[in-house]
Amino acid sequence: MTILFLSLVCSLCVPKVSAGQAGVGVLNVPPKYGNIRIVQQDTLLRLYLILSDYNSWGDIYTVTITLEDYGATVAEFSFKQYDNADSYNEINLFSEPYGGKQLLVTEKCSYFHSESLTTVDERCDLELLFVFETTHFTRLNVLITDRGGLTSEAHIDYNAAEIIRDSNILFIPWFDGTLTLSLPSSMVNLIAVIVAAAGTMIVVKRTNEKIVH
Repeated sequence: MTILFLSLVCSLCVPKVSAGQAGVGVLNVPPKYGNIRIVQQDTLLRLYLILSDYNSWGDIYTVTITLEDYGATVAEFSFKQYDNADSYNEINLFSEPYGGKQLLVTEKCSYFHSESLTTVDERCDLELLFVFETTHFTRLNVLITDRGGLTSEAHIDYNAAEIIRDSNILFIPWFDGTLTLSLPSSMVNLIAVIVAAAGTMIVVKRTNEKIVH
């Protein structure tokens, strides 16, 4: 499975709290990022998020994912935990409010939080999984909004060609995006060998031409 680890450890100015204080403080503090991870699996991209809020995971209201291609919005996905910022009625809704392609596979999206209140992580962490069809984009933006209106943002430059390929997936740059071919692993390895050999032959040929001249 192709895995791209994109870990963000944000040093935000938030007060130090103990496990007993986390999730029950009166002072509202902005949410923060624990980890962001993207996994390429066949024709789907799986975006794993670990988000934290020292006022508890229940203080996270919405999470918005925006895909951009050099500044132009390609798609937008969202997770909404409540009906509205004043409500405690959990709806945990994944949706795609922007984009005509309907890339988000909502039935594969999921959320998780611990029911235990023993540790800070259990009180504060919310884990989300966004699953969407592979599409061409150059930047991924994440925006978290809490119930009090405080926000945190992360911006990740993205290049599918930089991902370590799956054993049977080959990424080919193309005019309007990256083509993805699913091939037997032996075929992909053979293509890689042929390309490497061709590159070597070209270098040798050019070197010989320079010697002759």
